[in-house]
Amino acid sequence: MPNYREFRASSELFLGYTVFIDIDIHNSLNNIINHFYEHLLHTLEINNFEILIEKVNECRFHIHDFTYEDIKNLNSDNVYYICDHCSNS
Repeated sequence: MPNYREFRASSELFLGYTVFIDIDIHNSLNNIINHFYEHLLHTLEINNFEILIEKVNECRFHIHDFTYEDIKNLNSDNVYYICDHCSNS
């Protein structure tokens, strides 16, 4: 049974973009972030958002304050924010 968590962009350009990811098919934060990025990139590509594709390729996405284990073990109703706008990446 899928174990979905909600991941939402905290980003000037992509604020609010949301992906529900089955965290059981991933084993690290980096894998989750890559899944989020690939989903966003695909959405931009199928809609021909050429400038936004360039911008997303410049982003350095990361998650603050949570480990993979935290996300796996905490309440499935939590929303986890994926940031790209600070120097903590």
